[in-house]
Amino acid sequence: MGHVIGVVTDPAHRRPGHSRAIMRALLDWFREREAARVDLYASTEGEPLYRALGFDDHPDPALCRRP
Repeated sequence: MGHVIGVVTDPAHRRPGHSRAIMRALLDWFREREAARVDLYASTEGEPLYRALGFDDHPDPALCRRP
């Protein structure tokens, strides 16, 4: 299983496809290791990119506990 916590691009370098290239390479890396699933938390701004890369809604709720 893979998990992407976040992808952040400096505002001065957004739009030329850096995040897309990084995510494609990372997804290839997970595929080579036969990850059955890759989860991520997307910002509203990043959601269209991740959906274009094949990410979809997941039925399991994401839970978090802080001490």
